[in-house]
Amino acid sequence: MALSLVKELRLHDAGLIGLYEEELALWTAMARQAYAYAGGYIEASGAAIRQDDVVPTLRPVLEVTPELRVFLDREKLRQKYWYEWFAELIVDRLWGDLTANGGGGK
Repeated sequence: MALSLVKELRLHDAGLIGLYEEELALWTAMARQAYAYAGGYIEASGAAIRQDDVVPTLRPVLEVTPELRVFLDREKLRQKYWYEWFAELIVDRLWGDLTANGGGGK
């Protein structure tokens, strides 16, 4: 599911919006790779790629990313949904850039 206002507010309250902004270059690179990967099989079918197609390819990468893992551990945010919601945040915030540039950047 795409990022909802409630999820965004909870991410903000947990400090994850700040982490997103601090490590923007890292998340951008990951989002571009996830977009390119998802786009490879979605667009081959003739369909348009959507945000919810990219999130599942991004989430496993986030689960092993030290910057996010350390932050979540330090803040005692151990629920698995934080990875999903953070992936949704990244894709939501970068979607315009990803779609304008085919995921390849400027």
